[in-house]
Amino acid sequence: MQEFNEKNGFSDDVFEVVAGNSGQKETCGSVAPTTLYLTIDGVSKTFKKPLAALNKKAAGGIVALDKVSLEVGKGEIFGILGPNGAGKSTLIKVITGLVIPDSGTVTLDGLDFRRDKHEFMKRVGAQIETPVFFNKKSGWWNLKYLADLQGGLPDQRIKDIVELVGLSSRIKSRVGTYSMGMRQRLGLAQAIMHNPDFLVLDEPINGLDPDGIAQVRDLIRQLRDCYGTTVLFSSHILGEMQTLCDRVAFLASGRLVAVKTRAEIEHGLGDVSVLCVVCDEPNRAAALIGEKYGYRTKVQGTALYVEVKGGNTAEINKTLIENGISVVSFSVKTRTLEEMYKELTR
Repeated sequence: MQEFNEKNGFSDDVFEVVAGNSGQKETCGSVAPTTLYLTIDGVSKTFKKPLAALNKKAAGGIVALDKVSLEVGKGEIFGILGPNGAGKSTLIKVITGLVIPDSGTVTLDGLDFRRDKHEFMKRVGAQIETPVFFNKKSGWWNLKYLADLQGGLPDQRIKDIVELVGLSSRIKSRVGTYSMGMRQRLGLAQAIMHNPDFLVLDEPINGLDPDGIAQVRDLIRQLRDCYGTTVLFSSHILGEMQTLCDRVAFLASGRLVAVKTRAEIEHGLGDVSVLCVVCDEPNRAAALIGEKYGYRTKVQGTALYVEVKGGNTAEINKTLIENGISVVSFSVKTRTLEEMYKELTR
């Protein structure tokens, strides 16, 4: 597949970009991420080698995070993306207090984790990696136990959450009989049952079937759009991240490579877009567009790809029709998160 360059568009070989998923309209009004909520400033973490204290040859360590700084807006769905070993899980554990950074700060709505740990964590719900429960106890028992550790919840609240994550039929069964997907659902239930302002999810759709993935996707949207919950999550399913996230942070080798909005992912930062025109005379259309506008074109069968600058696509369509060319379809192509992922992390 041809790769996209944000400054120069596509290479001379071919104009090709795969359409992304623009998502669906929500029933609740979206909360615009205009208010700063989470701030990560200069966070670094190095894991020392086990024998570093005894053997000078083992000195040093593994740099998991290297001066990572980013900001998340209130009500935003924010994705963390990167290859294995990029530092995603370490960053999530730093945010939730499971790993103490060597340097840097993490603040949530003005609360510093080191100084205001209790108030900080009261606002956070989290599912980190594969959820761990008491396997010999039922899902209901596990949720009740975890709720009691946080001060208790009414049974009806727990019942509503169980129904929301789709576990009603098996909630009284032993967790040891659950599939990986069911454990993920139970992990989601414990993360949201106390109605957190900030939800952190590490691979929340791992092990889920397509119906389960769609259910989690809708749940995340509902939490953000109807309740104003800020959501930060990581996933290797790039299509879901592109569908859900307002912005995505790209990590590589412990460093923050870039933070991109959905529009930047799909269209790039410049004013270059790729137009796909299916028409009855693509070669004549290509010559006409090249002569009149000076745009680069590429014909593939009945499809004509045009590298457009400035967004005057409607004018191009009008020109083709006025010159007697029958246009079957006319669309601006977008690129996928996978393409940008390859660009930024290779």
